[in-house]
Amino acid sequence: MNELVFLKEYAIHTYETDDRGLVKMVTLLNFLQDSAGEHAGRLGLSVRDLVKRNMTWVLSRYHILVHRYPGIGERLEVTTWPSGKGGYFATREFEIADANGGPVLTATSSWMIIGLDRKQPLKVDDIIDIPYAVDKRALDDPFASLPVPSAREAELRFRVESVHIDWNRHVNNAIYAQWALEAVPAEVLRKSRPVELEISYRAEAFYGEEVLSVVQAVPRAGAGPVYLHQILNAASGTELTRLRTRWE
Repeated sequence: MNELVFLKEYAIHTYETDDRGLVKMVTLLNFLQDSAGEHAGRLGLSVRDLVKRNMTWVLSRYHILVHRYPGIGERLEVTTWPSGKGGYFATREFEIADANGGPVLTATSSWMIIGLDRKQPLKVDDIIDIPYAVDKRALDDPFASLPVPSAREAELRFRVESVHIDWNRHVNNAIYAQWALEAVPAEVLRKSRPVELEISYRAEAFYGEEVLSVVQAVPRAGAGPVYLHQILNAASGTELTRLRTRWE
């Protein structure tokens, strides 16, 4: 197996499922993050490795397609690989399959390396001096800028709790997606599931802060609903995350 392609198995536990017994979106996001982190560590480029050099990884973008939501007890295989680097960004791909090889999730992502002193991005080619690309994208996305909601059709307020904080001492990336999904109308949450997520991470949130999750429906005929989302710092109005979701 090419060392640039990494496979890891996961089992879906009871506490990782919703009231229908199906895996939560936040769980799938945690599987992606965990597999990426372990693979980076095997390449000598984990968060722990970079922190020793006074820098760290920061997730910039996600584009995720969910083909189906598996249930309690199912075993999944996550495959991940870096697909390119240049300038201030490195891309990483993901595929999740079930025990029969059936597709569960496909995703692409973009990452930055920032210096811990100035919180400024560093050129990845200056940091990563090993072969670091498989010439294959799981999803072909150039990561164009996502649109901003033009109206606040609904908003929810959340307080950043200690359980939301990760190794980088800020809110973990999966939590922003959870905050966004919670603002969708209750009837959609009961009947539908998000099948496509595009996420742009733009600023950090820290313990004790309050955030606003804002949502707006996008008019769309003959298909499942689409929503634009923003996560904002409630005190300053700073945009933390921008999202677009599609539901079925």
